[in-house]
Amino acid sequence: MAHSAEIKNAVRHSYVNELLALSVAAVKHSVADGTARRWKAEAKANGDDWDLARTAARKATGPAGEFTQDFVEEFTIQVHETFNLIKDPESGLSLADRIKVLTQLSDTYSKVMNLSGGNKKVERRAVAAEVLKKLAAFVGKNHPDYAPQLVEILTAFGPQLVNIMDD
Repeated sequence: MAHSAEIKNAVRHSYVNELLALSVAAVKHSVADGTARRWKAEAKANGDDWDLARTAARKATGPAGEFTQDFVEEFTIQVHETFNLIKDPESGLSLADRIKVLTQLSDTYSKVMNLSGGNKKVERRAVAAEVLKKLAAFVGKNHPDYAPQLVEILTAFGPQLVNIMDD
């Protein structure tokens, strides 16, 4: 299926400016992951290096703490966009896929927060993410009939977690 230049540019924009992972940018714009990777490679061969543009779009890094905060903020944006994709009924993700993505996202989020260290807000977010991960695993194992409701609740609650934890 041929995609318009507008879609190709939208994928590039999401990758370069919104700092989404290429696979997430592809899903966001209903493009196959392989197609997005091919577009990126073709663009590079034609002098448009998406990675270089992405690097240029990022803020200049300052002290280590500022870099960590910037990284956490960028990662949080990606988490929020991923939650939006999970909630989207048009995404084509099955319940099992949604649970898998939530579990992986929670695990990655916890690791990022743990690595950032030294920041009380970050530590609180890491603990909250770990609790959500344990809850999802518990419900999936012991109450699988409630898993669809939990996915719905977590996808609605997840993006608000950062704001709640900062209160």
